[in-house]
Amino acid sequence: MKKQLIPCLIALVLLFLSACGGAPDPVPPKDGEVPAKEAELPAQSPDGGAASSDTVEVPDREEGPKDGEAPEAPPDTEEGVPEEPLDREGVFLRFASAMTALEEQVRLDVSGMTWQFGPENDLKNIYYAVLKEYPELKYTYDLEASVSGDTAECTFRYMPYKTGAYDGGLPAGSHTVGSLHDARVMAQSMNGGTESLDVAITDPTLEVDDIQAALSQAGYGWIKYTLSRDGTQIVATPPVGRTLEECSEAINESFRLGGEVLAQVVTEDMTDREKAQALYHYLVSSVGYDFRYYSDRENMPYESTVALGALRDGLAICGGYAQALETLLDMAGIENYTVSGISKGEHHMWNYVVLEGQGYYCDPTADRGGMNGHFLLSRDELEARGGYSWERAYFDSTP
Repeated sequence: MKKQLIPCLIALVLLFLSACGGAPDPVPPKDGEVPAKEAELPAQSPDGGAASSDTVEVPDREEGPKDGEAPEAPPDTEEGVPEEPLDREGVFLRFASAMTALEEQVRLDVSGMTWQFGPENDLKNIYYAVLKEYPELKYTYDLEASVSGDTAECTFRYMPYKTGAYDGGLPAGSHTVGSLHDARVMAQSMNGGTESLDVAITDPTLEVDDIQAALSQAGYGWIKYTLSRDGTQIVATPPVGRTLEECSEAINESFRLGGEVLAQVVTEDMTDREKAQALYHYLVSSVGYDFRYYSDRENMPYESTVALGALRDGLAICGGYAQALETLLDMAGIENYTVSGISKGEHHMWNYVVLEGQGYYCDPTADRGGMNGHFLLSRDELEARGGYSWERAYFDSTP
C-alpha cells in the first residue's frame, strides 16, 4: 500500500542525502519503456483554490514499485554520492520523505531541473503532486519555496496536531477533537448558525481526508463543514443563496417533523434493530420519488435533496431519502452515516447503520414503495446487488 511505501522512500532518500544534501535521480527507462511526460495542471492550494493566475505543470509519474518493494536506487559514485543533482523525480521523492518525517526546511541542489513555469511554481506543483499521490500527507498544508542560483530553500507547514504542538496544553478557547466521532459531533453543535469553531485535534493518527469525511456528515445536507487549511478550525458554509440562519431553521424543522414520526412508529420497548426497521418502513412507504429530477430539474426544490422534502412534502430524491433516514435514526439514538457514491452510473446516496457493533448498508430510495430488499445489507450483499461503488475505507474503519 502507499502508506507502506513512504517509510521505504524516507530510508532510501535520506541514505543518499546524508552526505550531499541532494536526492537520487530516477532510474532511466528500461528498453521499450516510454519516459514520463509532462502534463499540464493549474497550481492549486490544498483547499482546492488556485494558488496563482499562472498555469503551471506537474509531471506524470510512471507506475511506482509494487507493495513492499523499494524503488531502485540510481548508480552511485565511489563515495556513495549520486552522480547527478536533483531532477523532478528526485524532488518528488525528497518532498515525500521530508513531509513524512515532518521536516520543516530542506535545501535542495536543483541544478538538474529544467524550469517550465518558474522555479517556485514548479516546486509548488511537485508538492501538490505528492499530496495527490499520498493523500495521507495532507497534514502538510503549505509549502514556501524560493530559488537562488542552483539552490532551493523549501519550508513546509504542518497542522499542529501532527507536530506535538499541543503537548504543552491546548490553545485557549479551542475545543478538543480526539476522534472522527468528536469531529462530527463538534460540527453538529454548530448547526445553530455558528460560522466557525476553534478546535484542537489531539489524535495524531487521524488522516485529514477522514476528518473531512466525518465533518461532511454533520450538516444534514444543509450546511457544509470543512476543516480549515491549517487544521485549527471547523468552518461552516451554506448552499448558494441560503444563509446559515435559514439552514439552521430547516434542520430544526426536520427534527420537529422527525419527532412526530418517532412518536407514531417507535415504542420504548423496541430494540434498536426494531426501531430501525420501523423507521425505515415508514420512510419507504410514505415518501415518493421526485421525478422532476429527470424531467424538470431546474424547478425541483432544494428541499427534495434533504430530509425536509421527505418528512414535510413526502417527496424526495436519493439525498432526501438518505438524509431523512439519518435524521430519524439520529433521533432514535442509533449510530448511522450517509454514503455518497455511484449506483448504476449515477451519483447516489444511501445509508450505513451500526447495530450491536455491526455495520449494515441500507438504500431507502431503492426500496421506495414499501419494499425491504435493501435493508441492513452487509457490504458483500450490497455489492451483490450490482451497480454500487463508493469509498469503502471510511466505513470499513467503523464497526
